[in-house]
Amino acid sequence: MDYGLIIVTIVCFAIMIAGLISIIFPFLPSIPFIWLGIFLYAVATKFEKIDEKFVLTITIMLLAVILLDYITEFWGLKRWRFSFWAVFGAVLGGIIGSFFNLVLGLLLGALVGALIAEVLSGQDITFAIKMKKYTIICFVAGTIIKLAVGVSMIGMFIYKLIQ
Repeated sequence: MDYGLIIVTIVCFAIMIAGLISIIFPFLPSIPFIWLGIFLYAVATKFEKIDEKFVLTITIMLLAVILLDYITEFWGLKRWRFSFWAVFGAVLGGIIGSFFNLVLGLLLGALVGALIAEVLSGQDITFAIKMKKYTIICFVAGTIIKLAVGVSMIGMFIYKLIQ
């Protein structure tokens, strides 16, 4: 019995489960942590069960989720007819916030950035507060999407292990 492989597997699953939990309770970058657990397993096992093609697939899934976060933020702000400055503030706030915490930082950073930009561009505070409704809707939808992608990544990983 290879105890080294067992330890690597347990550590990698712990990282992935922490990433999955952080989708709902954002304290770590969720999907990147799931990716990291799978990638570390692949590297530790010299890409035996988890090959480069699989790593590329989950990397594309990771990048798609991150890109989707930014696209939905941009689309939602435009749909609710917020100004260019709100969109700019949301994107800038989301980027700055993501350095502190990927999910919560994106949410709060985008909200604060858009709110500040709208107020500085001359909008009244009532209009700026209307963004909270959109932000909550966006956060819930983003959480559902991330949960689906995270579970899919882990499911695909388990399938590759038992294959």
